[in-house]
Amino acid sequence: MYKKIFRLEALSVTLLTPVPVDVTAGIVLEESSFLGVTKEDPKLLKYKVGIGGEVWVDDSVKDVGVLELKYLPNAPAISTLEILKKTGTRFGLLIQNDSAPKYKGMCSNCRILEKPNLGIGNKGFANLAWKILLLGYNEVYLNSVL
Repeated sequence: MYKKIFRLEALSVTLLTPVPVDVTAGIVLEESSFLGVTKEDPKLLKYKVGIGGEVWVDDSVKDVGVLELKYLPNAPAISTLEILKKTGTRFGLLIQNDSAPKYKGMCSNCRILEKPNLGIGNKGFANLAWKILLLGYNEVYLNSVL
């Protein structure tokens, strides 16, 4: 019988807009949950559009999530994420896994909530945890047995 296993090379995280960029390289995998979308209550989020780059949440959007991606400090995706945070650009996001379990998650309205602080300690640089606001995140497990 065919054994289904998770293969890291089948996982991809892609920023879709303004141009497609693969930001999979450099994600920290040593922790138990290296990629997760947490559902949030829109009424608990107190973000508005502001000069400092705060985020506005529309009350009509009921499906609000926060994605936390942890990166190594020298990951190639860091420069792209910093530019998106500094300019306040909204972007699309696609997360897909072609191994077991087959999964696709997509959101066309994302914004970076927090830029992590660079932590330097006696063990070197700390991992950088980026929080991304997802408005209307849709996910599906493909080939799932009901």
